[in-house]
Amino acid sequence: MSGHVARRHARFSPSGSKRVMECPGSLRMQEHIPDRRSSFADEGTAAHELAERCAREGIRAEDLADFYVNLDAPEAQRVTIAPVGGRSFLVDSEMVDGVQLYLDTCAGVLAAASPQVEHSYETWVDLSGVSGMEGGTADFMAYDPATQKVVVADLKYGRGVAVEPSENTQLLCYALGVVNRYHNRGVGDIELIVVQPRCGHKDGPVRRWVADAVTLLDFEVDLARAAEASEAPDAPLRAGDWCKFCKAEAICPAKRDRVLDIVKAEFGVYDEKPTLPIVTAMSPDEIARVLRLRTEITSWLARIDEFAHAEAAQGRFPTGYKLVARRATREWRNEQEAAQALQARGLTDIWTEPELLSPAKIEKLMPGRNKAERAKALADLTVKKSSGTVLAPDDDPRPSVIADASEFATSNESDPDVV
Repeated sequence: MSGHVARRHARFSPSGSKRVMECPGSLRMQEHIPDRRSSFADEGTAAHELAERCAREGIRAEDLADFYVNLDAPEAQRVTIAPVGGRSFLVDSEMVDGVQLYLDTCAGVLAAASPQVEHSYETWVDLSGVSGMEGGTADFMAYDPATQKVVVADLKYGRGVAVEPSENTQLLCYALGVVNRYHNRGVGDIELIVVQPRCGHKDGPVRRWVADAVTLLDFEVDLARAAEASEAPDAPLRAGDWCKFCKAEAICPAKRDRVLDIVKAEFGVYDEKPTLPIVTAMSPDEIARVLRLRTEITSWLARIDEFAHAEAAQGRFPTGYKLVARRATREWRNEQEAAQALQARGLTDIWTEPELLSPAKIEKLMPGRNKAERAKALADLTVKKSSGTVLAPDDDPRPSVIADASEFATSNESDPDVV
């Protein structure tokens, strides 16, 4: 098994392949927009770090239960007994079970193969033969010389969007990279496996799709055509469900026109302006259509909010708006000292292992006649911290603030296909 390979991101990566194939102009639109940090993507990266560590050392995920994956720590120190930095994720029972399911699935692939099977985890595969691409990191890949079968398995730790293996362009890119590696040795069937332990699916958490080499060859042709089309100055823009994780969604004219078309088609137009129907007069079918389409509209609005927020952080405010601090929440000044102080006051049931209960939950356990009195008793142990900034109208009573640049730090994409 090969050693750890750092996850790199190319201008045109496998995770963005579907978007580029459907909308070649999206690459041009996103070119100067920085990636957004996503806690969900970070959590997925933490699960991959745990899986890679277990595979490399031949241990089970439960052997690292209650450890932390620290994404801000040096590579050799990312899985430790204590949290370090802002991006630390506890290896809880859910992560243990999910990662172990993935490891067991990969082990099953190897058990079913011949003794000559070659495999690796977290392996960079070369896709530089496709214009605009470099490659990508495959979670797990195996090649069996006896049957010439290629297997690519991908851990999807996200819970929000179900990922299908069938014709999955990201996994097909990885498979293409694997085939390029073994092109002189012959390739037969290609199996794509998605392991998604936290997202309910009628087919279960482990889903498989098998294709042949001809299917992969056809995909390579389509991918190359899309890559070539994306390099044109007038590369076409097409809106669809692939817009959800596009960084340019807020400023894309094709997405704007699609939202307007949806509003006009579903809600009607009066005097050249969209009009909203009376909900109680809508049929069940009409309500169902609106519910299905609302995701596209709300996604677009949310991306506009993100864009406006980022612009305001650079001093370019939407007319009539300012940045204000989010509502501050209480945190322990020092968790260990707080625990000792609470125990000295006779409180014992104060843990949700391995962490101390939050100040708000401890407050409910404190003796006292009212909320204010109980809060005062904890004042010396807590500090109020804001979780960032938010746009608000100029007449909002909260004072304007200057955003912390770290709030807009870039990391990996929000797209669930990234990890």
